Amino acid sequence: MAINFDDYTCEFCGKPCKNIVYAAFVCDNPECIENARIARGGPGGHMKRKAEGRPIIPEDLESAVEENKKV
Repeated sequence: MAINFDDYTCEFCGKPCKNIVYAAFVCDNPECIENARIARGGPGGHMKRKAEGRPIIPEDLESAVEENKKV
């Protein structure tokens, strides 16, 4: 199934989405692409978190995951 980029906006500036980079919907602006890289933790950011003994789940979602475990 193909993704229709017209259904999404850039997660950082709100312009129309043109790419998916570092697991984020972004426009063509290099600053937004860099923001996506930083938000992800850079290339392999999830593996870096795992190596540090931290959960792979992004910090902003950790509380939601903990709440679901309690249910």
